[in-house]
Amino acid sequence: MTQPSVDRSSRPSNFFDVLRLVAAAMVVVGHSWSLLGIPGVPMLGGITIHHLGVYIFFSISGYLLSVSWARSPRPGAFMIRRCLRIFPALMLVVLVTVFIAGPLLTSLPAAAYWGSGQTWQYLLNMTLFAQYDLPGLFLENDQRAVNGSLWSLGPEFCCYLMVMLLGVVGARFSFAARAVLMVGLLGATILLPIERPLRITAIAVVFFLAGSLLAKVRAPERLPLWPALAGLAAMLFMGGDLGLLVASVIVPYGVVAAGSRTSRMARAVRRAGDPSYGMYLWAFPIQQTVIVLWGPLPLFWNIVVVLALSAAAGYASWHLLEKHAIAVGGVLSARVRAAQPA
Repeated sequence: MTQPSVDRSSRPSNFFDVLRLVAAAMVVVGHSWSLLGIPGVPMLGGITIHHLGVYIFFSISGYLLSVSWARSPRPGAFMIRRCLRIFPALMLVVLVTVFIAGPLLTSLPAAAYWGSGQTWQYLLNMTLFAQYDLPGLFLENDQRAVNGSLWSLGPEFCCYLMVMLLGVVGARFSFAARAVLMVGLLGATILLPIERPLRITAIAVVFFLAGSLLAKVRAPERLPLWPALAGLAAMLFMGGDLGLLVASVIVPYGVVAAGSRTSRMARAVRRAGDPSYGMYLWAFPIQQTVIVLWGPLPLFWNIVVVLALSAAAGYASWHLLEKHAIAVGGVLSARVRAAQPA
């Protein structure tokens, strides 16, 4: 759900920022069905729209982080940038949830809330061990989870470590190992009876690996878009294993081919900032809180309200915290590179 911590003024105005916004919106829209208890969430190729949004995020991360590593293969600098990209905003949303939203929204007395081990266990989210419940929160909602989106951050961080560790071994081995891992994970999800949470995680890693393999493509902005468009159209009539197989190729390809292009719209989006990670972090608890405060709004209005509120939270997170953390990460990683030249 994140991006390489590169100075935004030095990056071309490509469509990756736009695609991240689209992916974040897809997650919000898809969650609206499940959190309101409405069946029939939209799907493409048998993949729910919110999971497809997550897979787009993973495809983007796989591609951009592999490009970033190839440009500067220094483990210390790489991990400093990654940690300062992912953890500050995560820590903020967890702390606000536990110490502000929790006491205000819980149905329990204050002593019971603060005395529950579950309250303090929720802080483990800051270490990427996903915890979903807080005592007395959202008991009357269709789902109790406070922030169901946090499941993806641990697997994504593991993917960062994988890029670094395989990169240290060597570029050729890294590419071959990632290709084997992708094929193996994809085969396992299709052939083995894997439980749903683990299966979704494995699929997300498949998309990350597919995106990372495309980092070898030269001039990706010249890749034609028609194969992606044709594949997406075909996915409208697919489902199950066939839909997943096609999506694991078409989605990363389309993300890289479209994301590498530039336009005026991309420049405008980049100038406004990147709210996608903040949107992803804040949208689920915002959706749950909207249901508590205003009841289950009609689906359309729920989507409109939550998109607006989560976008506002995302932009606030970007301008007040994330961009400054990225700048610090850039300074610290530059110092590490200077102290330990390749």
